[in-house]
Amino acid sequence: MRNNKQKIIIICGPTASGKTNLALQLAKELKNANILSADSRQVYQDLDLITGKDIPKNLPSGIKVFGHDIFTPNERANLADFVRYSQKLIKESRLSNTPLIIVGGTGLYLKALTQNLSDISIPPNPLLRQELEKLSVERLQELLQKENPKKLSSLNRSDFMNPRRLIRYLEISRSKTRSSDINISTKDTSFYWVGLLPDKDTLKNSIRQRVLERIKLGAVAEVRSLLKRYPDRSLAIYTSLGVPQIIAFLEGKLSQEQLIKVWASAETDYARRQIVWFKKQSGIVWYDKSTDRTLLVGQLKRIYQ
Repeated sequence: MRNNKQKIIIICGPTASGKTNLALQLAKELKNANILSADSRQVYQDLDLITGKDIPKNLPSGIKVFGHDIFTPNERANLADFVRYSQKLIKESRLSNTPLIIVGGTGLYLKALTQNLSDISIPPNPLLRQELEKLSVERLQELLQKENPKKLSSLNRSDFMNPRRLIRYLEISRSKTRSSDINISTKDTSFYWVGLLPDKDTLKNSIRQRVLERIKLGAVAEVRSLLKRYPDRSLAIYTSLGVPQIIAFLEGKLSQEQLIKVWASAETDYARRQIVWFKKQSGIVWYDKSTDRTLLVGQLKRIYQ
């Protein structure tokens, strides 16, 4: 980087689109780079296969990966904590003049790193959550309509039908805490957003192949081990894609063939929601499967020069 303004490339897109591979290719070309994963499930320890921590064990010297295993499985990932963690890495990368690549499919995490989002420092309210978790989605919608109609009207279909998100919005609405020690400033940083978007058939096939590979490598054993150590199935990590399906398989409710089908279907549905979300964000330069990855890596490398 030749000037004082830090340049950060953000690689985003749906699951199984090749984001991590592109980040690793770029990092190897740069020789010296930090990679930050922005994934709401990879922040948890364990379930490496299921959550897709697809990082080679022997990375070339000078390349480091961050953002994995920040929380134990019995903790609840806090967006504010992730932002604080990431801000520290961003600062350290700038001071050491180390290129930083941010890669992930959790849109909210990426958005929180690049602009000020109000209320991310509002702490969880366990008692309120316990009370609200007993309510139906329809009742949660009614409460949010009453308490924050503007927020409810802004939600997309996915958020509108998601009880966890509705509970969080109600939690924010009822909180008296508004102060924050998080201040996202972009005056010294330039973000370059790169989006990977395979066609539907390619993405669907990639998802199925990845599910098959993860089952072959031991995804079922990962979940079995997690259940033994953390029997509380209300933990957030149990909502990770693939986990509910594998639990149903372990309980004899699904055959292995059915497990593959329902897991791949859940991943495909999630990919569609990711695409809808990312398509609404401005400033993302999109690339499809026809893009020459070698040329793309070369173009991205020049950004840091």
